[in-house]
Amino acid sequence: MGSKKGSLRLYELKLTLMYLEPMVWRRVRVPCDITLAQLHDVIQVAMRWDDDHLHEFIIGRKRYGMAEPDPLGFGDPPVDEEIVRLNGVAKPKAKFVYLYDFGDDWAHEVRIEREMESENGTREAICVAGENACPPEDCGGVPGYLDMLDVLADAKHEEYGRIREWLGDDFDPRHFDTDQINKRLRRLKV
Repeated sequence: MGSKKGSLRLYELKLTLMYLEPMVWRRVRVPCDITLAQLHDVIQVAMRWDDDHLHEFIIGRKRYGMAEPDPLGFGDPPVDEEIVRLNGVAKPKAKFVYLYDFGDDWAHEVRIEREMESENGTREAICVAGENACPPEDCGGVPGYLDMLDVLADAKHEEYGRIREWLGDDFDPRHFDTDQINKRLRRLKV
């Protein structure tokens, strides 16, 4: 794919929480050459996670993440995400997995839908589409979140008051706001 000298190339990515209905997804545009550490930050903001848990990328047969030795000694540490650039390990049409919170096991499919030229030449991440709210942190993964949605759908459920109090009155599983996400994405250095 040809490009002008000095033009900024972007990847348009679709981030989808796996194994969850209703689907929770985001479409973001990022510079092709961001590091996987920067992509982690973008995913955290786009999905509205709190970045309170461990994470890693699985691309092909390799793991990428924070380069720290496994404290339990079960395996080699992942490749350091700080030094790996996205376009060095994945090209358009590729898909890979981003895992977040090894307790709740939130698996995200990351699909590089296309490569494009930046319209304004600005190094930034931007969310262009999406659907549904991200589950709250520490809700028990997919099964816990689905149980929570069942409870929220029935105001007479014995757990309704407790769940509503934990989530707050403003939690709406169908809520998605591109402007809110982009406001936070603008603060990232990519």
